[in-house]
Amino acid sequence: MKYAFLLYPHQNVRYRQSLKMLAERELELTLRALGRECEVKPCEMGGAAFVTFETAEFGPRDLRMLSQLACVYMMFSMEGAALLPIESLHPDYIGEDLPALLKYKGKTNEMFTDTMLTMALAASGFMPEHDTPLTVCDPMAGRGTTLMLALRRGYHAVGVEIGKQDVKEACDYLTRYLEFHRIKHKKSEASLTVRGKAGGRETRFVLADTAENYRAGDTRTLRMILGDTRDTLALLKARSVHLMVTDIPYGVQKGTAGRQDSIGGTLGAALSGWHDALKPGGVLAMSFNTYVTRREELERLCMLAGFELVEAGNMEHWVEQAINRDVILARRPA
Repeated sequence: MKYAFLLYPHQNVRYRQSLKMLAERELELTLRALGRECEVKPCEMGGAAFVTFETAEFGPRDLRMLSQLACVYMMFSMEGAALLPIESLHPDYIGEDLPALLKYKGKTNEMFTDTMLTMALAASGFMPEHDTPLTVCDPMAGRGTTLMLALRRGYHAVGVEIGKQDVKEACDYLTRYLEFHRIKHKKSEASLTVRGKAGGRETRFVLADTAENYRAGDTRTLRMILGDTRDTLALLKARSVHLMVTDIPYGVQKGTAGRQDSIGGTLGAALSGWHDALKPGGVLAMSFNTYVTRREELERLCMLAGFELVEAGNMEHWVEQAINRDVILARRPA
């Protein structure tokens, strides 16, 4: 059967080309994880961007995974020149607007972060079926976009962030959102210890998509930890996380451009803890600015920490004058 997936439009013409490339990589990884080896081809129909491919007909299990493709706006099967819409089976555990409404300078586009989440899942040992919700971690969480995207999929989420103001704004925003939408939840705070000393503070949200599920104990947890990413393993538990998705500093806003050691040194100290916090078969998806950080150095640090690199094809793409972005996928061996 032939399929055609319509991609989200983007107002920036130059970035639109990057989006097509990312959509191909995202789809290729997902199809591979579903056991489908087929050629993905970009094309235009009626002036809109599509990706097309041919494979055996998808079942409900496959469509649940494909419905979470971040770059895809609508899915169609094709009969001749006719496009037949396929109903999305995205879980939408919580509102689609949750990751998008919070705006701030330097925020990574939530569609790109969601694409990394899909790629991490596809490259992991936890796709396509899992009986219990996965746990997603962002060890450099910023204001929590990754965590909110994970929550939208019905996953548990935990973030580690050293910026006190970032943590406060993320927690304040989530509190306002849950209260405005009257989503049943409980919020709590606690201090954390690292090697016997005070090393962090956690804000925990426990919530459910419906009041009935909340009363039944079928809930999801989002944890925002104020702490140092180099202490990730001490702040979390070993083998407690299925997926990690993070943007390392791009070196634009914080004045680190051209200073490789300011980023590489932190990662060199943090990656072994990230590795040990992942479950075997778990995957780290990490984006970075090639103008600041060399891919070869990040790959070397990942392998030193015990990761194995995942082959995902070229994902390097232009974002703006000071940022040329790339992605590394690294797996903790099963």
